Amino acid sequence: MRKNSLWIVAACLASALATPATATPIDCDQMPDPARWQSAGVPDKGREDMVLAAHRGAAELAPENTLDAYRYAIAYGVDMIEVDVQQTIDGRFVSFHDSAVDRKTDGTGQIMLMTYDEVRALNAADNDKWRDSEYNPSQIPSLEEVLELARGTGTGIYFDIKESVTDPVGVVQMAAEYGLVDNSSFLTYEPARSAAIRAASPDAPLMFSNFDASIPPSALFTIAQDYTWFGSSLPNYNPEKIAAIHDACGFVIPNVYQGDVTDSEAGDLLYARSIGADGAQIANPDIAVDALDEPVPTELMVDQGRVCLVDAIHGFGLPLKTLRTMGRSLITGRGGCTALQDNYGAAQIFFEGDGSALPSRLYGP
Repeated sequence: MRKNSLWIVAACLASALATPATATPIDCDQMPDPARWQSAGVPDKGREDMVLAAHRGAAELAPENTLDAYRYAIAYGVDMIEVDVQQTIDGRFVSFHDSAVDRKTDGTGQIMLMTYDEVRALNAADNDKWRDSEYNPSQIPSLEEVLELARGTGTGIYFDIKESVTDPVGVVQMAAEYGLVDNSSFLTYEPARSAAIRAASPDAPLMFSNFDASIPPSALFTIAQDYTWFGSSLPNYNPEKIAAIHDACGFVIPNVYQGDVTDSEAGDLLYARSIGADGAQIANPDIAVDALDEPVPTELMVDQGRVCLVDAIHGFGLPLKTLRTMGRSLITGRGGCTALQDNYGAAQIFFEGDGSALPSRLYGP
């Protein structure tokens, strides 16, 4: 608790001395109303189109932080993918959550003490959850691969810059090379590191997160002079805190994947919207778009004896969907694909749709 309190105090002091962030909404015309920070009355209305950030990608559909997980999240139309950035001993950046590789791969040791080539040789699917799946093996992505994916699809990145990163400014500089700064956010866990990012890239939108419920609205208003995005767990927010952040032109996207308030991710997402949140960090993009009634358009494609269900915007696969043809049901797998029977011919294939994806049909050649 004391470490968290010191972090809040330091952030407030740094914010009071800093130039206000420039990455605030262009049309922001909020007039601060401190009375609402004590009693908000009717909650603020957050962004109409909620910002969805996929926590480690679609980590229930593919191994977390892998390109498969990120593609699936993008297929469901998320605005940002959350990327845990680690740095190797030879200065390269990779996408992996844990500081040590033991729990999630076939290797051992700390990433910060491993070379880039050693990390890339690991199997990110060699763990209890994915070992027996079609995702075995999976590679830990380089940050460049993730940035290229995001640039090619117009997706932002929620950069969670881990303690192994000795060069946080380098992460922002790389994001700038790919044109991804404006629609992304940058989270570090020390005010000094955030200040270094701000000094090097004044327009980089910073994320403030991992605070506790005791922080008052007035402190959040002060912090929001220099931070654009606000994360942390949903129970740490109420309408008063959100009103204070909005008064400083900040965006609120709490974590809802734990189901802390309603015991479900979908329920917490809708609750967050009801108290004025602008979006949320989610774990299941398919559940989120279903809850928001925003199913993605789909297409069916046949290629080399397989049929694939993909999103109609990016062409990325949608796994675990039921297709029907010739009186049979087929379940899509990795890449949204499944094998066709030999006598497919001119049969019709169709996906009836569900809460997360719209229906589509395909006639055989």
